[in-house]
Amino acid sequence: MSEIAETCPTCGGSGLIHRDAAAGDAQALSEGDQTLSDRDQTLSDQDQTASDRDDRSAADDQEAADEDLASGSDPQIHERTRLAREHSHEDRENVAKLRDETAGTRLAAADARDQVAEERDRSALARDRAAAELVGQTEGTVEERLLRAERDRAKAAADRAKAAEDRKRAAADRERAAHERDEALEAAAQARHDLVVMGTDELTGVWARRVGLANIEREIERARRTQTSLVLIFVDVDGLKKVNDSEGHSSGDELLRRFTTTLQEYIRPYDIVVRYGGDEFLCAMPNLTLDAARDRIEQVSAAFTETDPRGSIGFGLAQYDPAEQLGDLISRADADLLAKRRTARE
Repeated sequence: MSEIAETCPTCGGSGLIHRDAAAGDAQALSEGDQTLSDRDQTLSDQDQTASDRDDRSAADDQEAADEDLASGSDPQIHERTRLAREHSHEDRENVAKLRDETAGTRLAAADARDQVAEERDRSALARDRAAAELVGQTEGTVEERLLRAERDRAKAAADRAKAAEDRKRAAADRERAAHERDEALEAAAQARHDLVVMGTDELTGVWARRVGLANIEREIERARRTQTSLVLIFVDVDGLKKVNDSEGHSSGDELLRRFTTTLQEYIRPYDIVVRYGGDEFLCAMPNLTLDAARDRIEQVSAAFTETDPRGSIGFGLAQYDPAEQLGDLISRADADLLAKRRTARE
């Protein structure tokens, strides 16, 4: 049967034009379906990855807690479990980023599904017009024209049903994206909490060594970038071993807590205090001269001894030099402490 090409009374086009438009839409819709299918697979893979990492983080946390409990907070066990907690923290950060990325992908998929739904509606309209034109044509038998019109209307109905399904899935995508954003925010908040717990010395409440040194590194970089001063103080709490041996470790712990409490009364809120070793501490003071830093730590020393006669501290200072690294700065402050002690013995 010959192709129908008379003028459409509704739009001025022809049945052939409407059929070509419908065929073009069908190809575009097929490609759109493939794109959405690919995105669904990507989202499924990302969901599985995030779920696996969540499970691993929870397992790491539980294992660390169990070991700490079983060991009675043994220092070596605590150090090993700290590494597990660090790993868990990094995983939570990565999960948060992955969930946020997945949420963005889901929103993009929802927009794409809405676009495909609109294309399906346009395709359905084109098929309806083609069907209406066929019925009014004179070429071909009535049965042939009605049959082709019925097929076009059936395809149009299928397109509209698929468009409705696409919009439903788009709405589900947006709802899931909102849920994933909430999960990402929760994971990020948990990661921040993990960082605080992981980075805080349990006994004294100041920064633990690893995170504290990283914070000092950032202050050094800021001093280098802004060409400002920074002073590092190396502090050794004297007499800790004697107190531990004569009065017990709980008394030694109390001595260390008393020192950090006294120190924080005399330094600024943004100065960085790090427990460097058992009885050794670092204090980084940005935008302060060497003399001003020395005055502050001397006040701390006097107040600490007055508060607890068992306590005294030795300290050394070093002013940051742009040509050196953190290790060099710590070594110079430690060397200053040792030099002071040699002088005191002479």
